[in-house]
Amino acid sequence: MKRSALDGTQQTNFIYLLPGLLLYAAFVFGPIVAALGLSLTSWDGLTMPRWVGLGNYADLFSDSRFYIALRNNAELMIFYCVLPLVLGITLAACVWNLKQREQLALRTFLFLPYIMPTAVLGIIWAWLYNPAFGPFNQFLRAVGLGRFALPWLGDFNFVLPAVGIVATWYFFGFCMVIFLTGIQRIDPSLFDAAKVDGASARKTFFWITLPLLMPEIRVVLLLTVIASIKSFDLIFTMTRGGPANATLVPNIYMYQLGFELNRFGAAAAIAIVGALLTFAINFAIHRLVGARSKGLA
Repeated sequence: MKRSALDGTQQTNFIYLLPGLLLYAAFVFGPIVAALGLSLTSWDGLTMPRWVGLGNYADLFSDSRFYIALRNNAELMIFYCVLPLVLGITLAACVWNLKQREQLALRTFLFLPYIMPTAVLGIIWAWLYNPAFGPFNQFLRAVGLGRFALPWLGDFNFVLPAVGIVATWYFFGFCMVIFLTGIQRIDPSLFDAAKVDGASARKTFFWITLPLLMPEIRVVLLLTVIASIKSFDLIFTMTRGGPANATLVPNIYMYQLGFELNRFGAAAAIAIVGALLTFAINFAIHRLVGARSKGLA
């Protein structure tokens, strides 16, 4: 029997793992430890850091702007996670019934936004929303609905949904592709049995397709929740957190504290809180949706 190169001793296998471990330590674990250490200091980037213990965290949790950023981030999750998931799974169920050629064309067309950098999308959509010459307001004026033409990115009530819709448009094609892949994984005999039993398309979707897509729903939720908590470039290029903190999110606030106010210790504290928040939400998703997936396996 031919022996694999990985059938060696533990010492030999460790040598194979060593390059990956070193890269992980240098570019992932090291920066995390550095950020954690920095969050316990007061540092302006020029002088020596001064140890303040948990002072940055105490300041952060008594800062009203931080809570505004968290609230905005929670509202943006509707546009980053919920709407793309609902649109993606609905479109996947519809596109799945099309012929292969039409299905491929639609899948490619709807996936296109996801391959573009979000910073570029932010610049393009900021132009589309322009109150003076943006196509949206020009169209509204052309069809006699000029009273609905708004300064979309300058209005306190509409700016967050205006930015969030761009995130929905960016993610829903990606979600649809994930769900289409999941539908292909389902045993076709289940759909045939449902058809023989006279089940309607709606009942087939809610009793067969949707429950068996739980693993894909979990993946989509994990990826979109992480993306929403990490959101920065799209908001930065469109509003920079304004107007009056209406689109301020933790990462934008972290940037302002670090690179505009030279409070790198406080900025690092936001990064650590964001990381803990990501772990906590992802753990909850694993526990809630993952348990349902195992129950259906």
